[in-house]
Amino acid sequence: MNDHRLDQKIAAAFNTMPPADVYLKNQLLNLPERKKKVNITWKLAPAMAALVVVAVVGIIALRGPGGIEPPPPHRPLIQHGSMLGGGAMGYEAHMNRNADELRRGSPAHGREGELGVMPVYRNPLYGIVVDEAMAMEIAEQFNEAIGRTFVYVPPTWLDGVEQKIRETTPPEHLEQALWDNRQQDWEFINGDERFRVRGYDSSTGVTLNVPLPDPLPQIADPVARYEAISWQVYERYADAIEAITGLRFNAISTAFSYYSTGDKHFNAFLYVNNPDDPLAKQAEDYALRRLEIGLIEEPGEECAFLHFAFAYPGAEDLLDHYPVMDLEGAKRELLAGHYESSVTATREELARATIEEAELIYSNRPWLSTWLPMYRLYLTFAPNDMHDWGNNIPWQEEMGLRNFYVFYVPAVPAEYLLPQEGEGSIAMFG
Repeated sequence: MNDHRLDQKIAAAFNTMPPADVYLKNQLLNLPERKKKVNITWKLAPAMAALVVVAVVGIIALRGPGGIEPPPPHRPLIQHGSMLGGGAMGYEAHMNRNADELRRGSPAHGREGELGVMPVYRNPLYGIVVDEAMAMEIAEQFNEAIGRTFVYVPPTWLDGVEQKIRETTPPEHLEQALWDNRQQDWEFINGDERFRVRGYDSSTGVTLNVPLPDPLPQIADPVARYEAISWQVYERYADAIEAITGLRFNAISTAFSYYSTGDKHFNAFLYVNNPDDPLAKQAEDYALRRLEIGLIEEPGEECAFLHFAFAYPGAEDLLDHYPVMDLEGAKRELLAGHYESSVTATREELARATIEEAELIYSNRPWLSTWLPMYRLYLTFAPNDMHDWGNNIPWQEEMGLRNFYVFYVPAVPAEYLLPQEGEGSIAMFG
């Protein structure tokens, strides 16, 4: 029997496979071309075709209910980096009265086990150095969209800096010194409005400093009042922000951000949300595509600030969709030591600790090349296990505030992750 007739029989066998297995069928059909003719007796051809079908059905059965998720080798492994940036100092903790104050408004909160798969993206800003030309281009987009002119104000601190560095720095350190002292902030002003393009690693993006609405809404509930003011501020600039980001933000989540003596302070996130979208899409938009709003109401300093990225990941940045473990799986990974934190704790201390709250986020730090879903876990420890460094703040104990220590666990199972690279990371994966 010739190759052509054998191919016909194998193709006919493939056509009996369930339609949900298009991916697997394509993978098996796109085999390398034969390098030489193989003589096979025609009596063996049906048996071979049957064996192929049996093998495929066996693979489908191993993949579990639905036969939808391909096994790990069918997705590229993810190169992930340190959420801490390799230069963290101290420890990361949130100081609050109780765990409820840690919670924001993610649509996936308490429903993480329903997510199934979520996308992993390349960071669209990775490797991009914000320079004057880029800052001017972004500011021009904003000017055109808002119909007013924000004028560039060169920083005075740069006067003579480069010349002084060149005169005082040894040649072998000159390049690094010039890089460390480069301009990373471009400010544009229109009256009492300030538009800043920022190139710092920790806050790359755009910050708007603008006046508060006048008059302010008279609402007794502090969260409702904060949200009302935030919406009023955003709506004045929504079209201009959309011209830069391509996004329209239409949902809000407000949480306590910190305490000062006797006062709670809030911060709000506006985010892209469509309640008709699948839960995983809503969770992705909440965690990845959002705009931060802060309000300052101190007498003489009243203003609002809006911070947003000038590039969000899109279809061209998509690596693939990956399975997402549920919260119980993340807790098991934590206890196994597969986590990242600036807090030093033994496995025994972790076993005695309490996970007070958790939220699904994205590893969207500007210095990371890949952004993937992660769990941020907030822990409190047994009294004798952790020194609560925050107790040296005089009013912390008086106000009943506790430290909730932060630990990060990738939501993507470990078999899809490559080992971390780079020195200086406080990561403890593996």
